[in-house]
Amino acid sequence: MNMFLYLPIFEALGHETRLKVFDFIYQSGDVGARPKDMIERFGIDSGTLDFHLKKLVGVGLISLKIGSRRGVYCSSPKIPLELAQLLDATCAKHRMMMPNNVSLGSSKLESLH
Repeated sequence: MNMFLYLPIFEALGHETRLKVFDFIYQSGDVGARPKDMIERFGIDSGTLDFHLKKLVGVGLISLKIGSRRGVYCSSPKIPLELAQLLDATCAKHRMMMPNNVSLGSSKLESLH
């Protein structure tokens, strides 16, 4: 794996709030995650969340779910398998360190197999 190809992604995930938001969306699977739920979960305002969501969309990690009437974000189906494996392991480790550890279901990686 050429790690330098993913430098913008690693940079985006280098911010704690973005990592938490991405993990929340990533673990939501095909259902996706609503901004309202992320605001309540992380105690951030809508402007801050919007800033972080735009950054994650910009690097191709998440996208708006097609067909949703309101903004529902899901992880991008274009995440390469090798990067998904790395993200799955990293996000799992991050969740173990977070207070109030709540699993949102099976990992995105499991749905790729």
